[in-house]
Amino acid sequence: MKELRVALIGGGFMGRAHSLALAIAPLAEDLGVTVSKQVLVDATPELAEDLARRLGWTASSGSWEEVVASPDVDIVDICTPPGLHRDIAVAALRAGKHVFCEKPITNNAGEAEEMQAAATASGCVTQVGFNYRHTPAVTFSKQLLDSGRLGEPLQFRGSYLQDAAFNADPHRWRATRATGGSGMVGDIGSHILDIAELLFGDIARVCALTRSKGPNSADGWVSATAQESGDLLDDAGVWIAEFNNGAVGSFSVNGFASGRKNQISFGFDASRGAVEFDWNRREEFRVSYVDEPADHSGFRTIHTNNQHPNGWWRLAGLGTGYVDVMAIEFQKFLRAIVAGARAHPDFGDGARIQRIVEAVRASAATRQWSVVPARPIEAAA
Repeated sequence: MKELRVALIGGGFMGRAHSLALAIAPLAEDLGVTVSKQVLVDATPELAEDLARRLGWTASSGSWEEVVASPDVDIVDICTPPGLHRDIAVAALRAGKHVFCEKPITNNAGEAEEMQAAATASGCVTQVGFNYRHTPAVTFSKQLLDSGRLGEPLQFRGSYLQDAAFNADPHRWRATRATGGSGMVGDIGSHILDIAELLFGDIARVCALTRSKGPNSADGWVSATAQESGDLLDDAGVWIAEFNNGAVGSFSVNGFASGRKNQISFGFDASRGAVEFDWNRREEFRVSYVDEPADHSGFRTIHTNNQHPNGWWRLAGLGTGYVDVMAIEFQKFLRAIVAGARAHPDFGDGARIQRIVEAVRASAATRQWSVVPARPIEAAA
């Protein structure tokens, strides 16, 4: 059986999650390959060695340049801050490596397009870590829409709310643009945008407002002038959207939402039904069908199991956790490599989401609608 040898670049929070997911993915299902956690790279050789030992990697290194060029590596898995993604990904693709890259693909659409072009030229498989789209309930929602059971898409409502910013380290890399921070729109907003386009198709234009919080815990939002003059990252944002198919959408993200524990939620209406989903109750979702008898009309709760796409267990209620969903996305990535097929979401999809993020920011700056550039024909294929 073929072995795929992985190099992990970055061993922080996401590196730990990827290490666990890569260990689980080939155990949960026969993928036609074995996976070797070959080498972990971090900022210093000492840190890399310690993390490799703790996270189960065979070797370690302080040089990503040497590792991505190594003939002993087949896959490069990038878990660094977004500002480093382009250089690592392009070098890996030019060296003939398949690349998995965490989201956002970069903080700059131009860099994302360079990565997309390098992927196309290489013929290698790429995938971006929009892990939440692989949750069974989300995938089943798409299946219902694609089958026509719910009719035509009408309205999407999505939010991603967290309270982690209240106690976050002000010196973390996510805190500033210079160290790779994406703001809430680019960081968590990219996830809900990915889910929206997965379900409803491409967004045509957006109209947005963003806000940044003052430095003290009791402060409210700073003024728009201070936000722009200080080049502050957005801590919250709201926007409306029009999809290419005529559907409409509304979005909200906030890092200062007290009591919200990584709460991704969405609901959508279609001409023959509707769906509601909350990641905090991710083994279930709620669906309503227009054609139900009057005495049964309304939402029903569905508990996912292996009868739903991406479901692992026959017995519903056993739970699908954060690492499980990551393992599912790695299974899809590895299957695509084995089959020589395109993975989703790939670098083209990741670049597309970054274009929307930048359109949201442009709209917030101009106080006007912002058009999202159309997806290139080759990326839409």
